[in-house]
Amino acid sequence: MRVIKVGNCRVEAAYCNLRCPYCTHLEMRSADMNVNEIVSELDGCETVYIGGAEPTIHRDLKDLVEKLAEKGVKVTLKTSGFNPKAVEEVLSFVNMVVLEIKGDFDDLKKLSILIGLNEERTKKYLENFFKTLEAVRKSGKKIRIWARMIENYLDAETLERVMSRIGKVDEVLVYQYLSKPEWDKKVEYLSPPSFEEVVKAGKVAKKFADKVIVVAGGRRFEID
Repeated sequence: MRVIKVGNCRVEAAYCNLRCPYCTHLEMRSADMNVNEIVSELDGCETVYIGGAEPTIHRDLKDLVEKLAEKGVKVTLKTSGFNPKAVEEVLSFVNMVVLEIKGDFDDLKKLSILIGLNEERTKKYLENFFKTLEAVRKSGKKIRIWARMIENYLDAETLERVMSRIGKVDEVLVYQYLSKPEWDKKVEYLSPPSFEEVVKAGKVAKKFADKVIVVAGGRRFEID
């Protein structure tokens, strides 16, 4: 399995089938590790988060989560939802699936910018996202939606529209997009939303989940 980092009860997988312009994972150094090496590095962990770029494109993922489950480890898997079959294969070994909202489902042009694919591929992404969501619902596993708020692309109003299509979930994580100097040339058209706008989005998310976590302004807190 190609990984960026393993440690602190996390596995950051390399490679992705999306090309989000703000993503730094695609530029990070990675290395090959076999499943036994990864499991050894996670020894002592009661819970493990598997994310990174995109874990589901790795053939070793099922072997990894199965071995962790055998050790009694609770696994959270984060994915874009682009590979529903790969997610279905591992659902019996995970406790929670995190699906990231990339943008407005009703605006293919803007969404295609945010995921770095043409509009035809963006349509396929949306189709697969909902297939993945349906599979996770049927499995009874917990669902967390991760929404990265970006000014003029994903705000409180857009989030409500998107979540209306997704429906009720266990948790929503509302995250404030933050630009960095080294990204400026590549993502100059993307801007961070205000702290107030992110909190507003968090309050909208409460309509769809009992637990809403907001990460903004250097803080992490739950919406009451």
